[in-house]
Amino acid sequence: MDAELRREQAAVALLTAWLEDQDGSSGYPATLMWDFVVELGDGEDTSGVLEGVLSLVAGLTSVAGELLVRSAQGHGRSAEDELRSLSLLYA
Repeated sequence: MDAELRREQAAVALLTAWLEDQDGSSGYPATLMWDFVVELGDGEDTSGVLEGVLSLVAGLTSVAGELLVRSAQGHGRSAEDELRSLSLLYA
């Protein structure tokens, strides 16, 4: 399987787990995240974990970008305007 596709699938699965446990009571998203870090990396040693974390972050970034573009289209604005609006939630 293509590594980029696998990263994005892992990101969507992680977001799905978060959606089902937004209050964090089950701990499932954290467990799933660790599973993906190990899977996407090269084992549980330090370099493998770092590789897995970076790979998962890349997948989450790609998925977030796609969601940003779709949200902008739904609101009838540019992706840049949508990102500015979103950033105000965290300012």
